[in-house]
Amino acid sequence: MKKQRKKIVCSLLSSTLIWGFSTVALAEEPEELFALEEVVVTASRMPTKLSETAANVTVVTRDDIEKGNYTNVPEILGQTNIVLESNSERIPESSPLINGDHRVLILIDGRRINANTFMNGTQFGTINMNLLPSVKNIERIEIVRGPASALYGSDAAGGVINIITRQATQEDTTVYSEFGNWGLRRYGFTTENKVDGFGYRIAYEHKDQDYFEYKDYKTGEIKRMPNSSIDEDALSLRLDKELSGGRSLSLAFDHDDSRDGSYHQPPGMPYYMPETYKKTKVNNVALTYNWPQGASTDNMFRIYRNDSSYHWYDWGYAMYPVAEKERYITDKVFGGEWQQTRRLNDKHTLVSGADWRRSHVKWLAYDIDNTLSNRAVYLEDRWKLDDRWIFSSGVRYDKTNTFGGKATSRFSLNRELDKNSNAYLSWGQVFRTPLANELYGGGGGSVGNPELRPETGDTVTVGVNTQLSDDTKIQASVFSSRIKDAIRWSPDANNLYAPWTTENVANEKRHGGEISLVHELSPQWNVSVGYSYVKIKIKEKDEIDYHEDPDNAQPQGYRLQVGYNQDKWNAGVTLRGATGRDLQAFASEDYWVVDLNANYQMDRDTRAYLKVYNLANKAYDVRGSYRDIKLPGAYPMPARYIAFGLERHI
Repeated sequence: MKKQRKKIVCSLLSSTLIWGFSTVALAEEPEELFALEEVVVTASRMPTKLSETAANVTVVTRDDIEKGNYTNVPEILGQTNIVLESNSERIPESSPLINGDHRVLILIDGRRINANTFMNGTQFGTINMNLLPSVKNIERIEIVRGPASALYGSDAAGGVINIITRQATQEDTTVYSEFGNWGLRRYGFTTENKVDGFGYRIAYEHKDQDYFEYKDYKTGEIKRMPNSSIDEDALSLRLDKELSGGRSLSLAFDHDDSRDGSYHQPPGMPYYMPETYKKTKVNNVALTYNWPQGASTDNMFRIYRNDSSYHWYDWGYAMYPVAEKERYITDKVFGGEWQQTRRLNDKHTLVSGADWRRSHVKWLAYDIDNTLSNRAVYLEDRWKLDDRWIFSSGVRYDKTNTFGGKATSRFSLNRELDKNSNAYLSWGQVFRTPLANELYGGGGGSVGNPELRPETGDTVTVGVNTQLSDDTKIQASVFSSRIKDAIRWSPDANNLYAPWTTENVANEKRHGGEISLVHELSPQWNVSVGYSYVKIKIKEKDEIDYHEDPDNAQPQGYRLQVGYNQDKWNAGVTLRGATGRDLQAFASEDYWVVDLNANYQMDRDTRAYLKVYNLANKAYDVRGSYRDIKLPGAYPMPARYIAFGLERHI
């Protein structure tokens, strides 16, 4: 069996090298990268051991979050192999890329929160990452690479990020504050309690920041970004009530109110906005009822409401007068979902469910008032062929008010090599319906196109997880995907300020993979290394052949983390980088950034921490600008950022 396991590992690593892994890999992943007996829920919509999950899954635990001193979800994801394509307007306003794909579904406790229109300056920016639940209320984050349209529907082409929130367990109240450069002031509290089957957990936070600085890649000069202030209040609430017979009821509410500068690009760039500012309000609420029934588990019925409004004032570019001074968009979503998991016998477990979602989008400046709705049913059978083989097959049918019906399928095969290793093969179809602003215009000056077709395609993934020894673990996978009728926004090459058009202009091919290794050097020291590779080729309308995509943010990505934990100290340093980027879209072919964090347990109830991002003060960007008529360096990332915080239980 050991020989068989080694052959499979070697075969997969060889495939990785053949597909382009030509550089020594160093990458970081959370310490509990794939504890094989750990249970995950996102990949199959039911609790499944990682060793029986046919997907590349990364789990960020509560312990990882606390050790890293993270204050928002983008900070957490930025320390994994997830690429966050920031538009530089606010770091959290980022579009996550999985396998080089923007089409990523974001869930909170399994509930979809992607909007049906764009919410920031990125092409697929349907989620403001800053408006997610407080980090203090997050129990874990599960990241699944590969398509999940057959389970979750539209937007799950590249992968799924599921943020799982915490339930109250005991009486506790914590206050915290954080201060840093650029006038950062952040403070908040959490409080929780559980009595007689009723629990509540509340988190409130206020954040102010006067501006941020960036390093000019041409001159090396540190510059202040004008009009980049942040003023934000956020509240997260979760109530849980245990009922009789194993039933339970949960109410979740998230609120965010922010008032921010909206410069978009640095001074001197065509889209620099010196006076524009933005107000954002988000109120998301969900009520979930869980119940057992016979041999089934995880039965659930949920209704939810997601309300978002974005109001831009004094809209206009420094280099071009704009008559329109105000833009206002609202996206009001109402939805419901039902899911039931039933174990038919020792071999078959069925997951079935239904979704209904209605989104009402308004762009007041463009007189746009449209409704997008979708109804769906899905079914997946998890078939345990024997003690080592598991075969899963599933299908989902979506019925939209704009594009009719569409069925998507997926299949996977998982093989347990031994108690510490598994290998898998999966195939899934891709389906993404156009957003409201892509169909009707408004977002980013787009004129819209009601004749757009949905994007379709499929992805194949092969992977292996193995524990070589008690202190060394490896996770590796390779993938290949195809997208047909890819939707792109196209600017006018002769007029930067003319409305962008939206069309099904391209077919896309992606292939690549990643490998990660976690090794415990001693009880105090651990190291994580890894490497990712993504090659994207596109064939645009009227082109005969494919060419490489210049906007590929991370053709080759690297992470290295060294962690230390002893007595009252916990510390870590992370090196992250990328190579092979196109100079038509980016300021440099590569970048290397060092981050560090340390925390000290002053006493039983008090913890102090320090974190530094971009320690070496490097100039770099992570969002390409090829489609912005070749403006490399148009979206610079912040310079060195230092913050100090205190947290105390009272």
